[in-house]
Amino acid sequence: MPQATPLLRLLNVLLAPGMRTRKDPDAVFERLLQEVQEGRVPLGADDLAALDGLRLLLADHAANPDLSGMGWMSTQQQIRERLDNRAVVRDIQAKHPEVRDEPVTAPVFVVGLPRTGTTLTYNLISRSPGNRGPKLWEMTNLGLPRPEAEREKLIAQARKRFATVAKLSPAWAHLHPLVADSEEEDFMLRAHTEMFATWGPAPRYLDYVADADLTADFLFLRDALQVIAAGEAPDRWVLKHPMDLWRLPEILRAFPDARFVWTHRAPGAAVASGCSMAEATHTMYIKPGRIDLARIGQEWLGISAGGVERAIKLREQLPDSTVVDVLYDDLLADPKTVLRGVFDRLDLTWGEQDDANLAASLDRTGHRPHAYTLERYALTEAKVAEAFASYNLPPSTL
Repeated sequence: MPQATPLLRLLNVLLAPGMRTRKDPDAVFERLLQEVQEGRVPLGADDLAALDGLRLLLADHAANPDLSGMGWMSTQQQIRERLDNRAVVRDIQAKHPEVRDEPVTAPVFVVGLPRTGTTLTYNLISRSPGNRGPKLWEMTNLGLPRPEAEREKLIAQARKRFATVAKLSPAWAHLHPLVADSEEEDFMLRAHTEMFATWGPAPRYLDYVADADLTADFLFLRDALQVIAAGEAPDRWVLKHPMDLWRLPEILRAFPDARFVWTHRAPGAAVASGCSMAEATHTMYIKPGRIDLARIGQEWLGISAGGVERAIKLREQLPDSTVVDVLYDDLLADPKTVLRGVFDRLDLTWGEQDDANLAASLDRTGHRPHAYTLERYALTEAKVAEAFASYNLPPSTL
């Protein structure tokens, strides 16, 4: 069970005075917005409208009586980074309009609920020669390509930052290690995702995201990728985020030639893992002893089942060639055969470097299995099966 570490408890005490600003979250949002635009080209009306949902997210967390001092500081930091991303890209586009012509050709989106094999699949495709995914340090220091010395400095700073996160929440670090110079999920560039509910209760924001058309979010993702690799565009960008699964139309409006790799697994394990992830994150944002595990279970079952049901309906509108299915059990049984089949479907060539990448990814030396159960979150397999009644696993390809 995740516990608040002594360091986290100390920081919550030290940051308690800053909690007073929660009384006026709108003023906090305006301050953050002003800070990120200082010295840069002002954001236009369309960008401000696309970011306005973050105002609601901030207000939701500010209204939570169980939010900790660290939670309030982290909420502001996370939102500031999303605002800053937009300001940085728009400023670069204004000063270097040629970046808008950078190619983003046939990107691959790896989608699927947590613990369904997305990370292994993502790593193998993104690390294949000619491909690449956005790195964690790049997404937290968004800008044009840097000289080697500056790049190494930024990577070192990112390592230090995320080592601190691991000290604050060892459970989160075990569940989802944050590696500065490794590929990470695309939501770190975009403005909106249900993943922000892992910080704590955000009911109004979740309602907003459920009804939102996030096309502008994915158009911005394209813009950000063009900035990150200006003059160094890969053959294929590879992206990953579980909640991208039910955003296929928006993604295709931004990337008309996108392809999707959908990883599948019996949903019980995926839902339990998502709940465990939310609990680990809550530990960093919520006061000790105030985490409602049953609420987490109900919320993440709804997000997961509702999202998959939506994805099934959306997929029916797409050509069969747009989506490649990967069955988790097949991936465990024979990863090389499965992944080579994925490469074939994506018109990628498997080579010696991919063999080496697979061997490295499968090396579990020192790895501790992540334990989680549905029962901890007041869920049962029967309840999950009922929620996922419309979801059938694809047949094995082995």
